[in-house]
Amino acid sequence: MKPRQGFRGSGVPGLAAAAPVRQRWPAGIPRCVCVPLLTIVILLLAGCQKQPGVQPGLRVVSLVPSVTEIVYAVGAGKALVGNTNQCDFPEAAKSVYRVGDFMSPDLERIVALRPGLVFLTLPIHQQLLAKLNEMKIPVYVSRPADIRAVFHEIDTVARLLGRRASGESLMAVMRQRLDSVPAFADTPRVYIEISGTPLMTAGGGTFINELLERAGGRNVFKSSLQEYPVVDPEAVLRADPQVILLLHPDMRAPDVAQRIGWGGISAVRQDRVYDQFDEDLFFRPGPRIVEGVVLLAKLLHPGQTGN
Repeated sequence: MKPRQGFRGSGVPGLAAAAPVRQRWPAGIPRCVCVPLLTIVILLLAGCQKQPGVQPGLRVVSLVPSVTEIVYAVGAGKALVGNTNQCDFPEAAKSVYRVGDFMSPDLERIVALRPGLVFLTLPIHQQLLAKLNEMKIPVYVSRPADIRAVFHEIDTVARLLGRRASGESLMAVMRQRLDSVPAFADTPRVYIEISGTPLMTAGGGTFINELLERAGGRNVFKSSLQEYPVVDPEAVLRADPQVILLLHPDMRAPDVAQRIGWGGISAVRQDRVYDQFDEDLFFRPGPRIVEGVVLLAKLLHPGQTGN
């Protein structure tokens, strides 16, 4: 069940859910979180302000790579005083002070930056959230679970940073790009591989599955009750995917045919095994998801998509 995004009890969308980031970890985590009233009030006040630029003096720390991308995409990069080692896009994000890894940011480094707002996600940052709440440091918890929620998060982050107009412009461009991908009559069977040892795929309740469907593909493991199930090689053979997407660095397309029995899979026979992707286009729920959808559409439906 997908939760309503927002601080519990606030009635305001966009201010509470944590990301199925591969920022980098598989989903399948709790999606509701209680946040103290002080945090709610501060963020609501910030979100209601209408300003032409970033709030004067606002110092922001982002522990979430997708949110870091949003901050820059809406033109608020100057407000970012700290991020993590995994915040690597855009290039400017690499020069920001690092507060540690995405999985284990350093509380002392964060506090030393005197942030007026910290972006984080759950459950990875659960303990950190509790400590920041004790210190009365405002927090935004991110977890967009689908494409619609990504747009919502962009809108909310833009408002919090006083960049509402920029956020609206960004979303308009993204929507136009998504609208350029037509609805396809044919939907090829697709096997998504996110790990080679053990074999792991993505089920129907995942972010990547929605991107795939929007691009006109049909996930052969959509019916899985798990978000990221480990699968038997025989199950892949029986599914006979027409396209294979290798979304991990452990294997290249030519190697797939060397797996026992896999040479007879339709995707292998038709040379439709794809590798060496920028995985962040599919697992980082930020502004670049539209690029992921467009790329998938071109691979699945060559010659049927525009630029």
